[in-house]
Amino acid sequence: MLQRLRVQWIVLLSAFVVLVTISAAATYWGAQTQRQDALVINLAGRQRMLVQQMTWQAQQGAETAQDELGKLKSIFSQTLFALEHGGAAPYLSDGVAHLPATDDAQILAVLREVESSWTRYVAVLDELSVSDSDSDSLRRALDEQSTRLTQKTDEAVQLYEAAFSARANRLRLSQIAFLLCALILLAISAWVASRSLFAPLRALELEAERLGADQLDAPVRVAGPREIRTLSQALDGMRSRLSEAREELVEWNDTLELRVAERTRELETLNEISREISSRLDIQQVLNSVTEKARALLGGEVASLCLVDDNQNWLKLQTLSGPKNAVVGNVVRTDNPFAHAVLADENAMICKVGACQGGCRMLSDEYRVSHLAAPLRVGERVIGALCVGSPAQNQFAAESADMLLKLASVAAIALENARLFAQAERAATLSERQRVAAEMHDGLGQTLSYLGLMTDQVVEFLADGREGAAVERLQKTRETISKATGDVRRAINRLLDETPAQHDALWARLRETLDEVALQYGLEAIWRFGEDSAPDPAPQIAEQVHHIAREALVNAARHANATRIVMQAGRGYSGYFVAVEDDGRGFEATQSAPSGHFGLQIMQARAKHIGGNVEIESAPGRGTRVVLTWRAEDG
Repeated sequence: MLQRLRVQWIVLLSAFVVLVTISAAATYWGAQTQRQDALVINLAGRQRMLVQQMTWQAQQGAETAQDELGKLKSIFSQTLFALEHGGAAPYLSDGVAHLPATDDAQILAVLREVESSWTRYVAVLDELSVSDSDSDSLRRALDEQSTRLTQKTDEAVQLYEAAFSARANRLRLSQIAFLLCALILLAISAWVASRSLFAPLRALELEAERLGADQLDAPVRVAGPREIRTLSQALDGMRSRLSEAREELVEWNDTLELRVAERTRELETLNEISREISSRLDIQQVLNSVTEKARALLGGEVASLCLVDDNQNWLKLQTLSGPKNAVVGNVVRTDNPFAHAVLADENAMICKVGACQGGCRMLSDEYRVSHLAAPLRVGERVIGALCVGSPAQNQFAAESADMLLKLASVAAIALENARLFAQAERAATLSERQRVAAEMHDGLGQTLSYLGLMTDQVVEFLADGREGAAVERLQKTRETISKATGDVRRAINRLLDETPAQHDALWARLRETLDEVALQYGLEAIWRFGEDSAPDPAPQIAEQVHHIAREALVNAARHANATRIVMQAGRGYSGYFVAVEDDGRGFEATQSAPSGHFGLQIMQARAKHIGGNVEIESAPGRGTRVVLTWRAEDG
């Protein structure tokens, strides 16, 4: 439409510009012509005046008038020639006017009569100027010729005025014609604009307002040029789409409550399943629960869960929910087209027999009629795949695929949590075994060795007849056995006691342990701590701190031959610390512990478990200092 209107407007404006240009040129030409015509009339009218002046000069008869008479005759003759044939004519005092040749036959005939009269007038004038007598007859003849000549010049002037007036009238008529043409062009332009642009656009505006008022039933039909009809069709297409969208919205609104209720039930079910799966810490229980819930939630006949092996080469079936004959294989390579597609995709796949690169080959053809497959992802790592199958056609929709993907995500997290819990459980068991082994080695083991030595001495004393010394050794043996029995009981109580330590009792427990070890081994105990530095650790951290401090105290009492132990506790720059220092014999801290001595290794392992560190400062003959530091939980 714009192109067509542009062409029409260019044509109309070009015609208008041409008319205006012609009118301006005609006006300019008319002004120049009128100026020329005025000059011609002026010069033609001057001829009468020249005749009168020459007649008056001739009648004076003075000698001085002859020169002036000659000038007047020359001006009249040149002007008459210029009026008739064109050319230069004297004008004003010293000026010259250029006149065009006369092309009007009537004016030209009168000018010839003027020329004839001028010839006769000049003849009389010349005769009078050379005559010596004052002849009245010559004067009368001159007056007669002068009157005839002035009449002819007046007739020529009148003809000039008539011709020039007619030409001016024609110019005015042409200006009026140009004006009328311009008005007609403007009217045509207004009509074209109204018919081609304004009226159709107004109709389109009314239709748009109708659509904006949600009146979408009546079609849009706007008459006009092809472009307007195109816009009308586009607007009607938009009306149709809006009507369809409104109907869809009405339908959605009618079913929205039902859809929301269905989705709410699905999400509640998924939430319950997620809590149930996440609450399980046994990997096999998680696997069984995931497949059973997936089959029940999605309405499938069979559900299977496969995990990727450590080498990322095979998908191995781990658990199945459904008929046993639904599975025809237990492993599939990860580079299998279907397996690769499932593991590489971030979304669940909806498959049929013959689609999705043949589908899951672990399922039999009966249960691959409709099936879903979703990857098990933990971050960027893929650990397996979850599949649900059904013998029914088109059993699963896009919502089912989304639900399976969510369930697969929950299952992946639950499996990872179960795996980490199993690892942590194994690590805790190993750590506790190391601790028990260390306590048995450093406590009960050395006590039994000591008892063996004492028994050998008793046998030697008895063999030598030294009954008194043998009895004394037996008494010491009895005391040692009592102490060992107490150590064993305390160790058993610590193993069986599952009650976590109180948050605010850590410093008190450390003080009690210091007093207990000092009393048991007869040592001087010194306790130093910051009163406002008591920590508030988790029970697991408090338990590990207590074990490390007790291990350091027992090592100082049993192996260092110390007489004094100093325990210091408080808060440092980046966390808390507990330091145990003795005045014993010390050892070379840079050397590794002898084979079979695990105390220092266990302390380091316990410290690492709570994110802390154990540092040992010792030298032969200068005692030992053990410092445990760990990060404050409150920042």
